[in-house]
Amino acid sequence: MILNLSALIKKLNMKLSEIPVLGIGMASDVSAVQPDFRKFIDQEPEISYLNFGAHYSQFERIKYYIQDLIDRGFPLVFHPINFNISINSKEDQYVLDAINRIVEYTKPKWMGQDIGIWVYGKQYLGSYLIPPILDMISINEVCKKYKYLSQNVNCPILLENPPVYFSVEKMSMNTFFRKIVDKINCGIILDIGHLIGYNQATGRDYKNIDITDFPFENVIEIHLAGLQYSQIGEDLNIIDQHAYPIDDLCWDFLEMHIHKMTNLKAITLEQEFCSNEVAFNNLEKAKFLFKPYFLNYA
Repeated sequence: MILNLSALIKKLNMKLSEIPVLGIGMASDVSAVQPDFRKFIDQEPEISYLNFGAHYSQFERIKYYIQDLIDRGFPLVFHPINFNISINSKEDQYVLDAINRIVEYTKPKWMGQDIGIWVYGKQYLGSYLIPPILDMISINEVCKKYKYLSQNVNCPILLENPPVYFSVEKMSMNTFFRKIVDKINCGIILDIGHLIGYNQATGRDYKNIDITDFPFENVIEIHLAGLQYSQIGEDLNIIDQHAYPIDDLCWDFLEMHIHKMTNLKAITLEQEFCSNEVAFNNLEKAKFLFKPYFLNYA
């Protein structure tokens, strides 16, 4: 589906305040095997939406596992894993058509994906996605790609800061996102674990992160997950780990800065592969700390 020009202009200029408030939800595989997100629907600690990730080829799998949620209108957020957002290239038409089929069926409130290269040729890179070079050339590529995807996908699109294990950069990730927002005023997903990992990987202070320039006012969704620490000798590596309990650094960062996020609509606990007990404990803590924040929108 290709939007007409007037619809595209309207979508690109949509006020961030018009995006619906969802509250606190969970990212989980649609099969609900580990953890079983259905244990947190209609019972406490209750999630108010589900963030599901899917490859463009998985329409039938989505339909099989969550058709009942779609039929009842349970709020959904879609994380596609196919678009190379960091480069201004056309996506294959069959990919666009398949993503639009998922969007039309699931009716997500928005979709969001990390800025990076997820597919090289016909090879899906997954967790080995290539982060963008942080310079003005990449900023221009990202902005053009965002407009292209907005024209060809019938759903609001948010841009997420990617996991970074090394950085080729002429500016910080904070400034990179600030300059993107200044050009296209897009909504942002702030993945706190990715931000911590980026700061550690680039030799910055990952315990007291410098947030100069970061466009908190455009943050629509927060991602929270665990952190995996690997150390060999003096060498440390920190990666976002969805199977672990949410790390204290992530909780602390959000508590410290949530008041700056004047358009925040959702906090997603990325729980794929963790136990039901870990998911339960993370949800209870998130609702205790942050549910009152969303009551301000009532």
